[in-house]
Amino acid sequence: MKTKPMAWIVGGVLLLAVTLMIWNVKGTQMARASDYVIDRNYYVIVHAQGAAYDVFINGITTKKENDIGSTSFNLPINHLMQSDINRVTFNFSPTELKYDEFGKVIVEPNSNFFIHISIESVHLKTRERERITLVDARYDMEAGQIVSNEKTIFDTDPVYRQPHMQTTGELKLKSNHVWVNHGLESPIPSQHLIAEFRISDRFPRFHWLDEAVVLEDTPKLRREVRDAYRYIHRLIESGDFGGMRRIMEPGWKNAAISLNMGNSADDFIHSVEPYKGYVKRREDGRILQPLHFDQLETPLELDHLQFMADGRVVRLLPDPIQWERPGATHTTFSRFVFYMNEEGVLMVADIVL
Repeated sequence: MKTKPMAWIVGGVLLLAVTLMIWNVKGTQMARASDYVIDRNYYVIVHAQGAAYDVFINGITTKKENDIGSTSFNLPINHLMQSDINRVTFNFSPTELKYDEFGKVIVEPNSNFFIHISIESVHLKTRERERITLVDARYDMEAGQIVSNEKTIFDTDPVYRQPHMQTTGELKLKSNHVWVNHGLESPIPSQHLIAEFRISDRFPRFHWLDEAVVLEDTPKLRREVRDAYRYIHRLIESGDFGGMRRIMEPGWKNAAISLNMGNSADDFIHSVEPYKGYVKRREDGRILQPLHFDQLETPLELDHLQFMADGRVVRLLPDPIQWERPGATHTTFSRFVFYMNEEGVLMVADIVL
């Protein structure tokens, strides 16, 4: 793998940056590129039960859940939005998570399974809210398939059209996928439930879309993914924010536009101050940890790779870049997602929430 800083292109934002700045109304006063009109903050809202799942926005994961009980979350997604049509993919395994005598997972339908996904937008100035229903479905045990509910789980009619965003209510179900979690010995079978919605706001195009090639799970790729994490880890450990600045410029520029911070990576840096996060020791006492695959000398074949965006981006689970406070149980992650260009150079496409 090439490790020269200028060979790297990195995109994305830190979780703290997204969470804070997307709620910050003063961001509406920032300059923005004339090619884009972003008047709203967008959020994905999910209520689920009876399945292990991931939720993807335009191919990039936003939330990974292995609790098959009742779960709910609301996440900002401006940094993952695209102009016009956006796609939400619910990768799920509606299973009871039983085990056979050898400890392998038995995948069986869960009669308690349901999923509700909606998209909400909030106008930056007027604070006007719009919400549409993307998915509201359950597992029909008799029919043996996923079916849409006539009424939502809130006993209301689904809403498919608002003034500035709309959906058709149509769902696509695709099988032959896998749900990957580093807590399991191997991936388990899953399905993709796909819904699309259209918006009026205009967002910048992902910088990696036209470069990324479809990846193949090989020992070579696994070594390169590890080397990619090692490269970033060395930059952080050595305090080389200049190196981080160079490799993250395209993504920070997109983030500045998407989050109404301005038009450039410098605008993003001025608003978010990421140099406070990419350090060996953070102000709150959290310390950068060694990479787990080096510390434990884990064999390559045991790495848990998660492929996204139709196989064009990948990450390693658990996320290797992490900080911990001595004596504490909570860990802070920086979740990098990688792609490979046509020259065969592995780069970073995004940082996921």
